[in-house]
Amino acid sequence: MIGFGLMALAFLFPWLAVRNRLDSNQPYRETFMPLKEKETQKQSFVANHDFVNIIILYFKNPGLANQEEFNFKLKGEDGQVLVEKEFSGFNIGDPGEIRFQFEPLIGTKGKKLSFELMAQSSAESLISIGTDSERGLSYSVYYRTTNKKMALVELFSGFFKRLLEDKFFLVIWLLLIFRILRLAFLKTG
Repeated sequence: MIGFGLMALAFLFPWLAVRNRLDSNQPYRETFMPLKEKETQKQSFVANHDFVNIIILYFKNPGLANQEEFNFKLKGEDGQVLVEKEFSGFNIGDPGEIRFQFEPLIGTKGKKLSFELMAQSSAESLISIGTDSERGLSYSVYYRTTNKKMALVELFSGFFKRLLEDKFFLVIWLLLIFRILRLAFLKTG
């Protein structure tokens, strides 16, 4: 029975390791700035990994009052438009987030990317976008892992990094592992 469980885990684990992972973010701070008509809001970031494929932005649309069209553009260092998407106020909650997902972009590691938002209509916009008053718009950027070996390395290194950051959890975790090993050796010996 244990052999079957280990075999199933061996087949499923690489599949689970290839997924979208957080590249960078600027946390949401409960502060909102209005997205005004024909005014472009811009934010830049440096991608830490290749294959950026998701950007999440935080909005507020009280009572779905604004149902107009908006434009999202992701640009490269040279200003070339890499991704362009339209969305409407129907997609925005109060508060809510919008996930812009696209094909993974090759060669983004270390590159400065920027995104722009613009209201397309001349109607009065009640839409607000989440901001961090010190650093600009709030966002989360994700990348797609493609190399299973690197994904596993990142998974374990990230786990141990977080483990060492929380000393209390580390002590509890080590005590639990010690207890399990001790019980396993007592039963076999």
